[in-house]
Amino acid sequence: MSESTDQYALPADFSDRVFGVLLAAADGAAHARDGADPGETETLALYLLDGLLEALEWANEGVSSDEAACMWLAALRWYKLVNKSFPAGAPEPQPRWIDEAFDGAPDFAPGDSQNLLALDNADMASVGRPLFPKADTTGVLTRAAFMALLPRVDEATTAKLATDAAALTHGSPSAHRAAAAAALVVRAALESGTDSVGSWAALVNEFEPEAPEAEDPADQGHEAPEAEAPELDMTAGAGLFRATTYVASALANTEPKAAYDALFESLGEDPDPETAAYATALLAAVQGTDAVAHRPASEIDPILDAMHDRWVKLTVGE
Repeated sequence: MSESTDQYALPADFSDRVFGVLLAAADGAAHARDGADPGETETLALYLLDGLLEALEWANEGVSSDEAACMWLAALRWYKLVNKSFPAGAPEPQPRWIDEAFDGAPDFAPGDSQNLLALDNADMASVGRPLFPKADTTGVLTRAAFMALLPRVDEATTAKLATDAAALTHGSPSAHRAAAAAALVVRAALESGTDSVGSWAALVNEFEPEAPEAEDPADQGHEAPEAEAPELDMTAGAGLFRATTYVASALANTEPKAAYDALFESLGEDPDPETAAYATALLAAVQGTDAVAHRPASEIDPILDAMHDRWVKLTVGE
């Protein structure tokens, strides 16, 4: 893991923005589920972040480790939390603090079904060894936002962490590229706030969904059928494009609650929890905890507090 303590200066409110991202991801997912709390979307992302922090713990003790492998073991513990047992034949890693924190939690609201499907295997998937090479859904976005929380590393490291985290469950190169871009957008927002908004499009333009070319009814020799609403594109790139576009528009409102309301108005009546979690996290990367200061108390607030405390001790040492 490439790191420097003096090359990358952090904003004075960087820690608050990071805490905002954690709070906002949980809030955005719950909002999209009409308040259902907690859910698979935010808990998997939290476990993967804890896996990354475990790799940092080993590094601080002078022991090298594979960040992707640490995240996979964390994902297996998340799988056990949700399914009550490890996948057949898979490693059974020792529990960590987060497992105890979630002990006795009720059933979780569903997230991207690809996550449980992919983790129900004895082997670890990776960029070079995908188990589901065509899997490309929005489930990679929230974890990508959390991969951007590691400070004082270069952009290539941020992108690699997000790509490795995505590859644990999603094998499509498009999903990997979208995850890397999603992390870099959040990283830019954490470092530069509203000044970063103008750079987001350059990172996500290649993922803009293209509408299929409509056929001319006259060429078919019959009347045009009644128009139907097109199905929403749920690929990672399309979700990333929607999220960044909606957040950029919402930030025209300088008052945080107004920006939050504008964001969810854009997301629609029944938003995808994965996209909503990422979008809300991105909003908080710009505005800090102010972005979700109005949020109701959540069952996982103590876990979010503990995760932020561990992040502080391991990364900025406050």
